[in-house]
Amino acid sequence: MPIEYLMWAPLVVLSLVLYLTLAAAALYSLAGSPWVSSSARRGWMLAVVLLPVVGSVLWLAASHRRTAAFPTDGGDKPSTLEGPEILLEVRDP
Repeated sequence: MPIEYLMWAPLVVLSLVLYLTLAAAALYSLAGSPWVSSSARRGWMLAVVLLPVVGSVLWLAASHRRTAAFPTDGGDKPSTLEGPEILLEVRDP
């Protein structure tokens, strides 16, 4: 095997790692989205697996648009309680 082929090995490995990271992030986001029906979820999963980069990017863009349009009700607000009061909040929501 000529040495020139080994020159491309780091690029191939980096591309594979980036693809796997993108697909894993899309599938993880998809699995945790309660607003997607099961049939739509299967379709998106199929798109992410069969069209690796395009499906992942489309899903992440669609889910970002959905979460930007319908933010959560205070799930990201920090607590202002300190000390023992925070334990009462955890016990009695």
